[in-house]
Order: sequence, then structure tokens, then C-alpha cells
Amino acid sequence: MGADTTSTQLIFFIAATVVATATAGIIAGIVVDLSGKASIRGKAFGDELQSEVQIINDPAAVPNDPVKFYVKNTGSTTLDYLNMTVLVDGVIVSTTEALLGGETTFRYGAVAEVTYAANLAPGDHTVQVVMENGVSDALKFRI
Repeated sequence: MGADTTSTQLIFFIAATVVATATAGIIAGIVVDLSGKASIRGKAFGDELQSEVQIINDPAAVPNDPVKFYVKNTGSTTLDYLNMTVLVDGVIVSTTEALLGGETTFRYGAVAEVTYAANLAPGDHTVQVVMENGVSDALKFRI
């Protein structure tokens, strides 16, 4: 083996080492990024599993003009009742919310009164509430 062959092999060895190091660095960065995202997503999923809300109106007695319904936190997570999205017949509507019974947080067992200032036409309707973490409930009723 001559000096030319040894130098060529040394260059190839250095190039392979550089490529392997760069690849390992990229893969390590991807693994760290994925594990961080998985941790965040796992926490959000855990919160969602522990959260639950229920519309507790009697479907035969939903008041109209304004429409009022009551949402109870039946899960173990405290939720932000002021951040709920309300849909009436599939359309997002503007509502006002208030906690009942002197509650100051929407914790387990607390009930929020939700008021939609409208007069719905006679017939079948659906109201749905969606909390900030994706937990939801719907109620079909007739006016």
C-alpha cells in the first residue's frame, strides 16, 4: 500500500465520521423534539380524560327568549367556563355565563348558567357546549 492509498482511506474515514456525527446530531434533535411533543400531547389527553361536562336541562322544559341551559362540571378537572364555545343548531353563538350557588371556579360539581339572548322558532333544536380542552356535551330539545 502506498501513501496515496493511505491518504485516500484516511479522507474517506474522516468523511464517514463527519457524516455519522452529523446524522447522530440530527436524529438526537428529532428524538428530543418528538418526546417533548409527546409529553405535551399526553398531558392534554390526560386532562381531557379527567374532564367532563354535562348539560343538565330537562329537554322538555328549556326556556326560550332567552334560551337558558345549565352546564355541570362532572369531571375532576377545574375548567374555564368563560372559555366555552356554544353552538345552537350547529352555529356558534354569543352567550353570557354565570356560576350558580356562589361558586367562584368551575370545579367538580359546579353549575354554570348559560344564556343565549334569542327567541328560537318552534321545533327541534340542538345546543352543544365545547370546553377549551375539547370536552363537549350536546342536548336535543323542542320548543
